[in-house]
Amino acid sequence: MVKTQAVETVSVHPRDHFIHLSPGKLMGLRRITDENGRFKVLALDQSNSFRKALRALHQLQGVKEEPSYVEIRDVKLEMVSILGAYASAVLLDVNYSARQALNAWVLPKNLGLIVRLEASKEPGQPAEVEAGWGVEKIKRMGASAVKLLVYLDVEDKENTRSQLNFVREVSLQCRAQDILLLVEELSYPRGGEDKKAESYQARVPRNILEATRAIGPYADVLKLEFPGSLERMGKEQIQENLFKLNEVALRPWVLLSAGEKFEIFVKSVDLAMQSGASGFMAGRAIFNEYFDQTQRGERTSFLRTQGVERIKALGALVDRYATPWFSRYQITSQDMAQAISSEWYWEGAKPKEPVARGRGDY
Repeated sequence: MVKTQAVETVSVHPRDHFIHLSPGKLMGLRRITDENGRFKVLALDQSNSFRKALRALHQLQGVKEEPSYVEIRDVKLEMVSILGAYASAVLLDVNYSARQALNAWVLPKNLGLIVRLEASKEPGQPAEVEAGWGVEKIKRMGASAVKLLVYLDVEDKENTRSQLNFVREVSLQCRAQDILLLVEELSYPRGGEDKKAESYQARVPRNILEATRAIGPYADVLKLEFPGSLERMGKEQIQENLFKLNEVALRPWVLLSAGEKFEIFVKSVDLAMQSGASGFMAGRAIFNEYFDQTQRGERTSFLRTQGVERIKALGALVDRYATPWFSRYQITSQDMAQAISSEWYWEGAKPKEPVARGRGDY
């Protein structure tokens, strides 16, 4: 349990943060991006939404059984095996897919692996680590990065302070384990609201901006909501919101799909990439209709056709418009190389005497 306390302010300049990124974090960053430093991440870390979707599929099939562990696992493994080849990384959960995908040999060899840390919680509740799980275990299994989701309503000061302390604690653990940290923010309706309520829609863009500002110092990469509604706002207002979001984002940021329909999400990706985003993390926008197919063969066919077409279309937008993480800070490979001294491996414990250089074959 994370204690409520004052949240530290991190003052390292964003450019310096990446020039001096520790080797484990830098290796993770390279593994989850493509050869041009952009993010194309397939998000399959959902738990409750998979159970809900499979429960609805059972009803279509006339089956009264609840989705089983094996059923959820096998659906996720199929999605990884078919769609993973078109991603730079895949985001998985510990419950059904992270180690399972490793053991089943369905992870493409060069695919980065990001693993969810948090337990599934209702919006507004304090965030927690999945029981029995942790940053150290994610590192030990060979994953490239940790993903942490926190629900934030910045006008709820006490809840926000508690959530940020939790993020801070996880950030310190990731630093200790030398593993990359992606932090995801999500807004949520208050009591009596739903996501279509005018009050919620009016509040969300500012909430996203302030949440991004708050979590930025503790993350290495940010996973952010789209700051507006294509159905409710004009393009000019959305572009202004995206400009502000890119300005306050201390780290490279990627756009999450939040279960949006693909036709809307692809437009959001287009606008976000042209506004400074470095890629996407998408799941349900790519595969939602998979669960509308009552026959297994139809579901597999959907992934191999529409699913593949969708992730390739998103990838094409990233290739065309997204900002590589290093370009965001005008960092070159020469800058990175020059930041390393000949004694870097002493990790600050510089010897009192000059290091003796051996004369052997090596």
